[in-house]
Amino acid sequence: MGLPILDTLDDDDAPSLPVMERWRRVLAGVEYAFQPIVQMRSGRCHGYEALMRGLERTPYADPGALLDAACAQGVLVEVEAALHARAIEAYCALDGWLGAKLFLNVDARAVGVSPLLWLPVLERFPDLAVTFEISERKELQPEIGIEAMIEQYRRGGLGVALDDFGVGYAGLKLLYEAKPDYVKVDRFFVAGIDRDMRKRAIANALISYAHALGILTLAEGIETEAEFYACRDLGFDFAQGYLIARPRTGMTELPLSSPVVEALNRNDRRRGADSRQRVYEVMERLEPLPVGSPKTALLDYFSGSGAPPVAPVVDDHRRPLGLVRERDLKRFVYTRFGGELLRNKGVGGNLADLVARSPVCDIATPLDQVIEAFSAEEATDGIIIIEGGEYAGFLSSAALIRLVHERNLAVAADQNPLTRLPGNTAIVRHIESVLEDRERPHVLAYLDFDNFKPFNDTYGFRQGDRAILMFSERLKALAGAGGAFAGHVGGDDFFLAVSGLEEAEVCARLAELVARFRSDAESLYDADTRLAGRLVANDRYGNPREFPLLSVSGVAVVLPPGAQGLTPDAINATIAANKEHAKSSAEKLHVVRLG
Repeated sequence: MGLPILDTLDDDDAPSLPVMERWRRVLAGVEYAFQPIVQMRSGRCHGYEALMRGLERTPYADPGALLDAACAQGVLVEVEAALHARAIEAYCALDGWLGAKLFLNVDARAVGVSPLLWLPVLERFPDLAVTFEISERKELQPEIGIEAMIEQYRRGGLGVALDDFGVGYAGLKLLYEAKPDYVKVDRFFVAGIDRDMRKRAIANALISYAHALGILTLAEGIETEAEFYACRDLGFDFAQGYLIARPRTGMTELPLSSPVVEALNRNDRRRGADSRQRVYEVMERLEPLPVGSPKTALLDYFSGSGAPPVAPVVDDHRRPLGLVRERDLKRFVYTRFGGELLRNKGVGGNLADLVARSPVCDIATPLDQVIEAFSAEEATDGIIIIEGGEYAGFLSSAALIRLVHERNLAVAADQNPLTRLPGNTAIVRHIESVLEDRERPHVLAYLDFDNFKPFNDTYGFRQGDRAILMFSERLKALAGAGGAFAGHVGGDDFFLAVSGLEEAEVCARLAELVARFRSDAESLYDADTRLAGRLVANDRYGNPREFPLLSVSGVAVVLPPGAQGLTPDAINATIAANKEHAKSSAEKLHVVRLG
């Protein structure tokens, strides 16, 4: 039963009242705003987060202060349960609430308490899908068995999200132990992610790890279009922030899609449909089983010679929970009394305790990221594919191996055999895609060695290959840290494209690359040559002369947002016209601005 609207009492009466009566008076002034959580590639509203408002009518400046006071008085759990009751009642009074999940914040200090306190109000709305957000900003009590507690939440029909991830106490340890349904990456890592290589590298690693464990990812606090595109392209599943919608009170209905996100995706021409189309073609559309199905449903599912080896399992809102594998049922199916065991409610009535977690990828996830998720140990059966946050199909291990083979063949056809970097065809294709993207700044850099021929002639091709490999590894590291594109034109000529970052940061990284290679290359010379700082070798006419030690120089072509009318040929002509400026400059780097 829900909590009634709380009566207002005179101030003189408050000190003599029981603790919870005083808190009911405080909470009477609290109301809730709702902010959408949106699927990044479709714009569909997957859920709404309930956020406290009206605190100016209470003695507390913010939600944290209110909950700290409740904790100090020993009534944190009761106060939070009362708040959740108010949020649920407000949410379910809005038209459209059945179409999205409700996300409720739970103080980490209350996590160790049974969810039974929250169940009475949920029983009034049995069709409501609720996800608890456990924030990292408060430390979990050390005696709490987080896995058992979250499993208890799930058995109560509740989802679990880790909120403010990356800035709190537990970090990866909590992510590993909790195995949540969602991880919400804190605004700190999202702010300026389009211009920050380090943030992109951290987010990319986290997304890969989460997806390998079957955990969905959400970027918090998106405020600019550039942040949205960067997060979407990194592989985040969901987005939340002021760009999409601010928290709102006074609504009468809940929109089920975001016009802002739909427009962003519609207007974005940077990514084609190749990845989505190929996944559509190879995935199996296995019919999922609702988690509430009896275990005996598995006997029918796996019967017959053409039955699949796995059964996807979904919740009441078609969100994938994992797989039931036929091989795990051998103890039931192939024993004398296996059928009776499955029918026996004493061993569990539904599928929940038979589900194994599975990697999850969105239908539009780039194939490279899908394949990376498949490389996880847990992905031996395949990957669940979602669309709009809901189950769409299943990519079996056989289909994934076929995708890996296709990708490897395509890459090998245009890959430098020494450095394994993309070759000219891929480079031109990338330049074309960059020129179509007029919303972000870009830097296209051409890099080649100085004094490579005398070095190669003196020390031989094997040492020359070592120099090329040494530089290519530096280049790969630079590209990988910022989601950039690195290519090998051929010989000692290389290409780098960085999108979305400010010119100054990219040029600083390029300058660091040039300086580090100059230092690296010294190790390839004999001691006397290193000491002299120059190499005596024959020039192209056969005459001995002195050459500086090996280095690299580059032309960086800067394209500001909105640059138009450029072609790959124009970029190449600009680079060719400025190569000598780069080689003759002390910094070995020449910057040209176009557009």
